Amino acid sequence: MKEFSFLIGNCPGALVDMAVELKNEHVNIEGIAGLTVLEEGVVSLVTDNPGSTRKKLKELDIDFEEREAIVMDLPHHSGELATLLTRLKEDRINVLSIYAGVEKNKLVFTVDQLEKTKQILRLE
Repeated sequence: MKEFSFLIGNCPGALVDMAVELKNEHVNIEGIAGLTVLEEGVVSLVTDNPGSTRKKLKELDIDFEEREAIVMDLPHHSGELATLLTRLKEDRINVLSIYAGVEKNKLVFTVDQLEKTKQILRLE
């Protein structure tokens, strides 16, 4: 999956405008995180159609970063996230972003060493 990260205005409706544009392209948001940093809205999201997402962001003149994201089921038990993050830390893998997906128990994250992470997590 591809993660798209970008800045948007920190004002009422900024996020909904982008979401409506994606909806109009029949793009489903699979995971999303947003917060305000220094008066800017920062959004990271994954969708079911990266090509249409990329095209729409460009049409909207939104500068974005694109990274390969890992989406995985994370068992709903205490300590599961800590176990995963400890494993990545032991292998000196830096987590660049992390958030919940829209489906139950889905975790979305990006890292600085994608192939090594996939091997460790046996995702290949």
